[in-house]
Amino acid sequence: MNYPQIIKKEHESFIKFIYASVMVKEADVRHKLNDIALFKYRHMVWIMQDAVNNNVKFNMDFDEKEIAKIKVETEDELIEVLKEDLNQNIAIYEGINNPTINRFRSDDEFFLEELNILDVEGEITSFNENKTLKEIELDEESKSALVFFLMEETFKEYELITIYSYLKVHSNIAIANSAFTDLAYDSIYHLKRFASLASEMGVLTLPRVIPHDKYENIGVVEFLKENIEEEMDAEKQCLILAEKIGNKYLKDFLLFISRQEVYHGELLQRALNAINNK
Repeated sequence: MNYPQIIKKEHESFIKFIYASVMVKEADVRHKLNDIALFKYRHMVWIMQDAVNNNVKFNMDFDEKEIAKIKVETEDELIEVLKEDLNQNIAIYEGINNPTINRFRSDDEFFLEELNILDVEGEITSFNENKTLKEIELDEESKSALVFFLMEETFKEYELITIYSYLKVHSNIAIANSAFTDLAYDSIYHLKRFASLASEMGVLTLPRVIPHDKYENIGVVEFLKENIEEEMDAEKQCLILAEKIGNKYLKDFLLFISRQEVYHGELLQRALNAINNK
């Protein structure tokens, strides 16, 4: 079985579905695409763990041209791209019979059925740079600060999802593994919230491939120490932007995120303590 190929396809599926979930307008369709995205994330992590268990090396690369397929003009075109993605996944499962792949096959075949009955016809405005938010007025300074923050943080959260997921499957320390799992899921949530705002403002940016040295053969202790500091810095950035934003909802949202960043530092410290006490 070609583990790296399957990991790459599951990774691409996760990216496509999580970004697609913030690009469509209808709440029920957004919810369905987000559900599928979370399952595709779990597929990715499960097959990564299987690869580790079988001593197969892999990386977290993806085909940027494949991801760029979701940059379409209409929602029905977007759903067609996602259906094609599921069909690609189902094709690479052919001839493989094991519990993990059998689960993937069953899931993807049902997800494909769900997409086949969707009726969407809206326009995709996620990349049109309108820089406006529904029912929220912002002055030019606040708008520029928010756009910069969203573009930076969306990519940062994707990067963290990737790194934490890689560390999780390579960790055999239960406390560290649990911390990496929680951190990855929080980063997925942050990515979705930031990307949703960016999509509404027409400034959604798709992720870039992460250099291998960001996650392969890294000094985990040093990485954790650095990221504790980065989480504290992220809290400060949220607080600074919250003070600049002249809108109560956005200010409250940023304060909510800032408090989560503080807890991320706690999770990283728990992982660090567990590794140091091994």
